[in-house]
Amino acid sequence: MIKIAVILPTKDWDYLANTVLDGLFQMKKEGKVEFFLSSDSFARLPIHDLILSQDDFIRYGRDESDLIFLAWGKNKTDSELAEKIDCWGKTVFIDGSEPGRDGRYDFNIQRDILSGRHKGRGSVNFDLLSRCPLYFRREKPYLSGIIPLPYGIESSYLKYLNSSVKKDIDFACIFGQEEFPVLRKHARELLEEYCRKEGFICVTERTSSEDEFYQILARSKVGISIGGGGYDTARFWEILANNCFLLTETIDIFNSDDRSLNYERIYEFKNLHDYWYQLEKLGKFLRTDYNQHNLEKEYGEIILKHSSKARATTILDAARGKSLI
Repeated sequence: MIKIAVILPTKDWDYLANTVLDGLFQMKKEGKVEFFLSSDSFARLPIHDLILSQDDFIRYGRDESDLIFLAWGKNKTDSELAEKIDCWGKTVFIDGSEPGRDGRYDFNIQRDILSGRHKGRGSVNFDLLSRCPLYFRREKPYLSGIIPLPYGIESSYLKYLNSSVKKDIDFACIFGQEEFPVLRKHARELLEEYCRKEGFICVTERTSSEDEFYQILARSKVGISIGGGGYDTARFWEILANNCFLLTETIDIFNSDDRSLNYERIYEFKNLHDYWYQLEKLGKFLRTDYNQHNLEKEYGEIILKHSSKARATTILDAARGKSLI
């Protein structure tokens, strides 16, 4: 059994860290890993029995654990705790940072991230890149020594998907905010226009709860995803989790020659002109060729390769490759 000490951010929670934790929970149920946590900042998961006092956590991380996961946090990555443990030879950095707002489109920010001049959100932590034997990152650039690790399909996303749920919503396009990027607002408005014109059912209003949102996705045939502060976004994976077709801005998550997301159900667009074209294409498909049963084989492949458990497995496989475990 692999023993892991997980250093969480001291404030708030991070989606990538949550994905990895969810995967570890699945592996813990199978008896493959043991892990303990440094803080209670992750209210999304039942972690309270796994939290150690700082002294006990330092002792566990230093003397018992095989690996230490250091998770990035928007407000506070707890590097100080990692320093106290001082076992950098087995510390894995999990970097869920993003430029934020519209920064991912800014070529000046992209250039400064590459050079190391950018020190704000979305920057590469070159200090940890040099100190940690493994560095995983959610967003580009994946410089030498950095391994891509996007979000994945968490167990909570599947909460309402089952064979008894009827797919009676044609399109779902729901965002938490539409200011950054404004493409989200235009995509929603165009979808509403298209569905009025063609007689499709769409849901575009923000939901009052996460449960309501997942209930809608479970009933939807097509979901629309546009990144926010980064190209990778939870919406992308939530839609795939609910066995929907996915209409998404051009995927820029893995490196450009990667084929990990080469699925028939994914339709991409570069701009609003392409978006409208894909809406028309999907609309025709829904009317003439849509068959939920035909999606099952590909759906099984997506869950196998892109679940939270698959993300945690990616980390452990890389650790084996480095002879850390």
